Amino acid sequence: MNKKATIIIGLLMCVTLSLGIYNFLSKPKIAFIHVQEVYNEFEYKKELEKKYEAIKGSRKRILDSLEIQLNVLATNIQNSTVNKEENIQKYQYILTDFQTREKMFAEDNESLYQQYTDQIWSQLNDYIKEFGVLNEYDMIHGADGTGSVMHAKKEYNKTEELKKFVNQRYLGGA
Repeated sequence: MNKKATIIIGLLMCVTLSLGIYNFLSKPKIAFIHVQEVYNEFEYKKELEKKYEAIKGSRKRILDSLEIQLNVLATNIQNSTVNKEENIQKYQYILTDFQTREKMFAEDNESLYQQYTDQIWSQLNDYIKEFGVLNEYDMIHGADGTGSVMHAKKEYNKTEELKKFVNQRYLGGA
């Protein structure tokens, strides 16, 4: 082997060894977050929650109105002989309408809740990934009470930073 080849091989071995030692000695940058806390304080979640509650409340008022009509008709049917057949037909019609709407509203509420939850998590996951990239984290663990993070030093808890970040991003901040 010639002298140049020996020097090149020696340099490559030094570089490889240096990189190996660096990788062995360097610690990964990790963090953990309290998932439910970040989720609950996410402004987008709060907005969709208000929207959901308004829709749900509107639907409940419709059902309450139909229920009042049913109660009035039931009282009229019991206390009056005038228009009894007509009131019974009205009662049956409104009862069917009430039951149909009640079932439909329950299904729609469940579907809307799931849709909103999916939207929130999708947006939140994007922001968490962006937060990790911008802050050069190798890994972000989610502490959610299921055992994924049983213990960690307080210094690794980045929940507060992340809450601020996701809400700033959602509200249009950089």
